[in-house]
Amino acid sequence: MSSAKATPRTLKVPLVNVYAKGGYSAQLRIGAEKHPLNLILDTGSSTLVVSGSDYVEERDNALVPTSLAQEVLYGIGGWDGPVVYTRVGIREDEIDFDIHDEHLPQAHQPIVLERCAVAVVSSLTQETSFADADGILGLAYDSLNKVYDLKDYFHHYGIAPALTFPWPFDEEIHLSSQHYRPILNQASSDFSIDQAADILWHQATDQSFNSEDLRQFKRFLRTQPTDSLPPYFNNLTTHGLTPNKFAFFARRSSIHVRSQEVVAPNSANDFAFLGQDPLNQGWLILGGGEEHTELYQGEFKTIAVIENKYYNVNLLGLSVGDNEMIPSLLTQAQQQAQAANEQPQEAPPSSALCHNGQHLHTHGVHICDTLRGQSNAIIDTGASAIVLTRHLFDAMKQALDAINPLFTEQIAPFSEIAFQQTGIDMETLQLELWPDLTFYFIGPRSELHAAPTCSDPSCPPGCEPVSIRVTPQHYWQINTPTKGKACFKLLSQLPNWPNQSILGLPLMSGYYVIFDRSVDDKGVIRFAEQSPLAISEAQLAK
Repeated sequence: MSSAKATPRTLKVPLVNVYAKGGYSAQLRIGAEKHPLNLILDTGSSTLVVSGSDYVEERDNALVPTSLAQEVLYGIGGWDGPVVYTRVGIREDEIDFDIHDEHLPQAHQPIVLERCAVAVVSSLTQETSFADADGILGLAYDSLNKVYDLKDYFHHYGIAPALTFPWPFDEEIHLSSQHYRPILNQASSDFSIDQAADILWHQATDQSFNSEDLRQFKRFLRTQPTDSLPPYFNNLTTHGLTPNKFAFFARRSSIHVRSQEVVAPNSANDFAFLGQDPLNQGWLILGGGEEHTELYQGEFKTIAVIENKYYNVNLLGLSVGDNEMIPSLLTQAQQQAQAANEQPQEAPPSSALCHNGQHLHTHGVHICDTLRGQSNAIIDTGASAIVLTRHLFDAMKQALDAINPLFTEQIAPFSEIAFQQTGIDMETLQLELWPDLTFYFIGPRSELHAAPTCSDPSCPPGCEPVSIRVTPQHYWQINTPTKGKACFKLLSQLPNWPNQSILGLPLMSGYYVIFDRSVDDKGVIRFAEQSPLAISEAQLAK
C-alpha cells in the first residue's frame, strides 16, 4: 500500500475511449518498473488482467508467482493465464486534462498497491479480446474473480516448481484429452520432473491440447480446486484507501473522429490525436461520487442493485417517445424457472465478430449458459452498446416504425454487428426527429416500505420505478467510425445469449453515474445529468 495508515479518499482518474473501440480505459502502472498499461474499465467482470506482450513479467522484480490460474470465456474468444502478485499503481502520471476541481486537492495523488493479484495473458490470439488496449480492469464483485489452484496437480505429476508462472500450458505442457495427464515437450527446460511421475514425453497429438483451446482448457481447470480472489477495487476499500464506491463519467460510446485524416487508428500518434478530443475523454472517480460537483448538475436518480455479482438491476421496460412503456416481461420468478429449465448452449456464431476477430461491444461480459445472476439486466461500462432482449428490441423497432418507417430502414444494416465499422452517412440522419428512449428500473427500498406505484409484478413493496432517458444523440453516434459517418448503438439479443439486457455506455454517456456499493448489502447506482462541456472543450470537439 502507499502508506502505513491511509485515510479513505477519492481519486480522479482520466479516461480515454480510443483503445477499445469506444470502451473507456485508464492507465495503470504495473510492476517494479511501473510499466504503463491502458486497461478497459469493466463493471461486467472482476479480474485485473493484462497482456503479456505489453507487460514484460521477466523484468519485474516485484513479481511473486503463484500456483493459481484464471480463465474467462466470452461468447467468442476469451483468455487464460497465470496469476501473479506485483505492484500496481494508478494516477502516477501527470495529465493535461482540464481538472476544474481545486476543492478536492487530494483527488490527484496516486494510489499504489504493493501486492496486487494480476492475471497475465501470454497468447497473442487471446489478446484480441482487449482490442487495442492492454487488458481489463474488472470492477464487479468478488464472486466473479474465480481462480483455480494447480498446486496439487503439479505435485501429483512431480512437476516443480509448482507454479503457473512462467505459463507452462502453451509450448511446454500439453494435456491428454482423456485424463488430463501432462504431455511434456522434451525441449522444455523450465521444469524439473520426478522420474517416477506419470508423465508422457512426446510431441502433442490430435488427442492432446494446450491452453490455446479455451473450451477444453476450461474443462480441465474445472477439475481443480477453486477460490475467489479479492478484485482490485476490493483491495482498495479493504486497505482503507477509498470508500466503497466509484463513479463513471463518459460522454460517448464510440470514438469521435473529427478529422478525415484518421481512417483506422492503429498507431500511437493516431491514438494520441484522438485522445485529445474532449468527447473521447472521461473520468473514473475511485471512492467518490457526490463531492465531485464539477462533473454533474441537478439531482440524482437511484436504482437498486438486485444482486451483487455483476451490477444486476431489474429493468421494468422502456418507452419510445411519448408512447406507453413496453414491459420487459421478465420477472425474477420467470427467470428462475427459465434458468432451471434451460440446457447449456454453444457459443454464439461468428457473426458477432468484426472482420479482424475482435468483438465490438462486450469486452468483459461473460456469456454464460445460464442467466448472469437473478435479474433481467446488468449495467456494464465494458459494453459499448445497449443489447436488448429480443422481445424489447422488436417492440422498440415497431414503435420506431410507427413514428417514421425511415427509422427502421436506417437501423436495418446494424443487425450485422460488423456494420459498426462502416456506418451510414451522417447527413442522412435527422436526429432532431428521432424520439427519446426511456428505461424504467426498480428503485431502492424506501425507509417507509411504501406500496409500489407501478403495477408490474416484479416491482417489490417499497420500490418505485425510476426512469433514465437516453437521447438520440447517445443511442446514435456521429462522426464514427470515421468523420461524416454514424452508427446505431442498440442491438438485439444475440443467438444463445441469456434473456438479459446488457445496458452499456449509451445508457450512461449522458450521465454521471455512481456505483455505490456501501448502501445496504448489495448497493445502488445513481444517475445525475453531466455538466456541459466548457466553451474551450466544445470548440476543440467540433
